[in-house]
Amino acid sequence: PEQSKKYPIQLSGGQQQRVALARALATAPELLLLDEPLSALDAKVRIRLRDEMRSLQQRLGVTTIMVTHDQEEALAMADRIVVMSDGAVEQVGTPEEIYRRPGTPFVADFVGHMTFLDAIVTGPGQVRVGELDLLVANAAPFAVGTSVRLAMRPEEVRTRSITAETPNRFDATIGDLSFLGSYCRAHLEPTNSRSTRIAADFSTNAMRDLGILPGQVRTVAFPPEALHVFAGGGR
Repeated sequence: PEQSKKYPIQLSGGQQQRVALARALATAPELLLLDEPLSALDAKVRIRLRDEMRSLQQRLGVTTIMVTHDQEEALAMADRIVVMSDGAVEQVGTPEEIYRRPGTPFVADFVGHMTFLDAIVTGPGQVRVGELDLLVANAAPFAVGTSVRLAMRPEEVRTRSITAETPNRFDATIGDLSFLGSYCRAHLEPTNSRSTRIAADFSTNAMRDLGILPGQVRTVAFPPEALHVFAGGGR
C-alpha cells in the first residue's frame, strides 16, 4: 500500500519485478513465461525475489517456463532444467541430474565448476591421467586405448577418512589457495604427475581442522562414481 502512489520510475528494481509478476498473474494464466526476470537485480535482492517467486509458483501451481543464464538460479528454482547450446538441447533433467550426471562436456562445464583432464582408457572402469591411474564408474562405452576427457567437481575431492582401501587415493601438493567465503579453492598437483592440476574445494571447517596450507603434501581421493568420462575432443 505504501508504494501505491509511486510512479514506476520511483520503484526499486525488486519492486518493479514484483509488480510485473503480479500483473502477469492477475489473469490467472495457465502458462507463465519469464525471460531472465532477475538479471538486472543486485545479488541479495535477486536471491530474496528468487525464493519468493519459487514459493508463489508452488502455491499457485502455475506452469512456468523461465529463461536464465544463471546456473545457481536454475538449480534453485526449477523442477526440470533444459540446457541449450547454439539453439540445440544438450540435456533435460532434474537439477540434481543435470549437476551430478551431466550428459555432455558442455553441460558439465556450463553448470557449476568442473576440472577437465585428458585421459586414456586402460581397462574396464580404469583410466590413466598422466602417471595417475584412476577407477571410474562409467567408462564402459570406451575401448582400451581410447583417448577420453575426464571431468570432476572440486567439492568431490576427499581429504578425510582415507584408508589403504580407499580407491583413487594419491598424494598431492597443495598449490595456490583462493578464499571464497564458506570454502577455499585449491589447485592440487599429484606428486607422481606434476603436469596435472586438479581444482579442489575445502570447507572453512576442513581448512581449520586439518590445517591445510599451500605447499603441504596431502593424501586425497576421488570416489569413482564422482568421475565423469566423455569422448576425447568432443563438445
